[in-house]
Amino acid sequence: MKANLLILALLLVSMMGAEAQEIPALKKIGNRTCLVVDGRPLVMRSGELHNSTASSLEYMRENRVMERMAEMNLNSVIATVSWEQFEPVEGKFDYTLVDGLLQDARKNNLKLMLIWFGTWKNPMMTYAPTWVKHDPKRFPRAVDEQGKEMEMLSLFSENIRKSDAKAYVALLQHLKEVDQQHTVVMMQIENEPGIRGTKRDFNSLAEKAWNADVPAQLIDYLTKNKATLKPDIKQAWEKNGSKTKGSWEEVFGKSLTADDGTNPIINLTEHLFTAYSFAQHLEFLAVEGKKVYPLPTFVNASVFGVKSRGRSLGNGCSIDEFFDIYRAGAPNLDILTPNSYMTQLDQICEEYSWKGNPILIPESTVFGARALYVVGEWDAIAFSPFGIDSADTNPDPIAQKNTQLLKESYDVIKNMEELIQSKLGTDEMRGFLVYNGKDTASVVMGDYKINITPRRGFDIGALMAPAAGAGNTLNGAPAAPQTQQPPYQGGAIIIQTGKDEFYFAGYGFNADFTLKEGVKSRFLGYDSIYEGRFENGKFIPRRLLNGDERNVFIGQDHVGVLKVNVYHY
Repeated sequence: MKANLLILALLLVSMMGAEAQEIPALKKIGNRTCLVVDGRPLVMRSGELHNSTASSLEYMRENRVMERMAEMNLNSVIATVSWEQFEPVEGKFDYTLVDGLLQDARKNNLKLMLIWFGTWKNPMMTYAPTWVKHDPKRFPRAVDEQGKEMEMLSLFSENIRKSDAKAYVALLQHLKEVDQQHTVVMMQIENEPGIRGTKRDFNSLAEKAWNADVPAQLIDYLTKNKATLKPDIKQAWEKNGSKTKGSWEEVFGKSLTADDGTNPIINLTEHLFTAYSFAQHLEFLAVEGKKVYPLPTFVNASVFGVKSRGRSLGNGCSIDEFFDIYRAGAPNLDILTPNSYMTQLDQICEEYSWKGNPILIPESTVFGARALYVVGEWDAIAFSPFGIDSADTNPDPIAQKNTQLLKESYDVIKNMEELIQSKLGTDEMRGFLVYNGKDTASVVMGDYKINITPRRGFDIGALMAPAAGAGNTLNGAPAAPQTQQPPYQGGAIIIQTGKDEFYFAGYGFNADFTLKEGVKSRFLGYDSIYEGRFENGKFIPRRLLNGDERNVFIGQDHVGVLKVNVYHY
């Protein structure tokens, strides 16, 4: 018996060792896709450095960048690797900056997501090496409708694609060799696809592709996914007879608008053509890189509006309207992500969850409520405010407060990590976000519907709340009086740990429990409400809230945790 137990123990140790050697990967947990690192799901409390920060190790170390990120409760950082610095001379790769990033991240227990600034960035060619910039014959430029060369490389050049991929593969090969600790967990390939200043590339190579047949790969995708295509693509294709052969204008129409002209995407066909060219470039790099070291990959998009109708930083960007094009053209690119500076993050997440696309927010404004929301509601792989390395030094009082709330939000997520991980992919963890223009939210969990309203801070209305008890409604703290404006952004994670037990972690909200539709009861009440905190996965209770303070709310000025027990009969 003891021998069998010993063999079993050795097998488990061996399995754990093998698990620890697995490279980071996207895996299905429950109903969500999560990032698994060394055998455990990783929720990244992240931040993206300014574009030029990682261009100098001396600058980063003088300014204690990685140390400060750890002090802000980050567990990961998004940093850049630029082609111009990585391959300053063709065929000669400089690993100095990459190795320095790895070293400094490890010293501070931080993971890294690296952005490969290669052929384009927003979508200029400013990060291309000098030897690329100075050779327009070998590396042709995109051309506008008037025939003017632009500061963008033409994606229809095989020389561009192969040279970019060669450098990207060299980076992946180096990471495979030196990053046994799995410090780098994901790769962002390029940055914000799309072309600016022209409706499409008019380079001679692009013209040839424009007049050629739409690639069979795209036609096959359209045919197989006809019932679920995005409305603009579906309408354009069907209006032209759902053709399976022909040029871009023959298949999708001559600059066809997609919706009867009420809010059209101008130059839709050109956008589709451009989106596919960017997707194909991303696909080539993703495939070549994964042959060497298959880290998960993503690309980001500049989201300029909810349902932006094609308007973004560049034509053909990887926004909602063109998801089908990117999935058809880049099936090996793992995640499409939004840069989410708009207040309506909830609506953007809804769009980007299309067909199970995991939620990862690589750029955002500095609001802790947003982090709590995407982790709770979407099991987000990462939340990452942009320019994080200046957030803690911004002298503006409002910015300082928002940075503090982000730091506190990350601290709560860190100390609730085990509980959060145990609820990934389940309906027992939810999140909500309220903001100017959205004053209510609700979630259903177990027997209950939880109704949310904003809460700025103390107001006398809370003391005038009617007593809880009668019927199937439990009145917690009421919404603030009409004269008091709601907070700019408030949000929380809600985790259900028992039939009638819930944890709320967040700020700037009131919560009110009612019974969900179909659950009948004579009485609904609070059994107990404790405020407290999590430390290393354990809830430490403080005050038991009762009397006039028996309400589920946390003000706007700090991140708090409540343990709420309700009952009904």
